[in-house]
Amino acid sequence: MAGYSFSIVTYDRGGRWNDPTKKKPYHGAFLETSTGSGVGYAFQLRGMPGAFYFSGEESVDLARSGSKNGQLEVGTVPVAKYDLFKQLLGAVPIDNDESSGWNSLQVDWLRAEGFVSEDYPNNVIQYWLREDR
Repeated sequence: MAGYSFSIVTYDRGGRWNDPTKKKPYHGAFLETSTGSGVGYAFQLRGMPGAFYFSGEESVDLARSGSKNGQLEVGTVPVAKYDLFKQLLGAVPIDNDESSGWNSLQVDWLRAEGFVSEDYPNNVIQYWLREDR
């Protein structure tokens, strides 16, 4: 079955206004729709702590993203399940607690549908997404 490569991508957005020694968290899901090209769709939160919102899919070319910090391929999304994937991402509750100090991608719903490989349990993904990378 044909599918899209599903990765979690981190972006470097500089330091926090209240503590410039700490990086601002900014993580998104990325689907590569053209094999090996770095072209696809990003799914990420927009806004700022306390006022995050989900903007839906955004067409991106990762090769042109100068702020990319890292990329971890965690699974595959079958073409036939792409609409379900988008629906699940849009339904994830957004934590707007400014004091949480953690920007984590909720993968349980995606894992239940088989989009996230069992090779990447939640603790591995959370470790990879930690802010001190």
